[in-house]
Amino acid sequence: MKIISIYALFAVLTLTLIVIIDVMAGISLPASLHSLTTLFATTTLQEAICITIFLLLPFIQVAVHASKKRQSRRKPS
Repeated sequence: MKIISIYALFAVLTLTLIVIIDVMAGISLPASLHSLTTLFATTTLQEAICITIFLLLPFIQVAVHASKKRQSRRKPS
């Protein structure tokens, strides 16, 4: 679960950095937030699939790691 929280923290920091840079460049805060929503509204299906896969990778990694730990606990050594 730690890795998922790290990925979430990185996502929040990245979006915050994008908004801060826009505001420093002279774009208003609502316009900057609106540009983020329109960015994702114009993606194609293939791009949306790639984005979804990369967003799901941390969850898949945690699930695989957890299942390997359970299997190693069940095997008597």
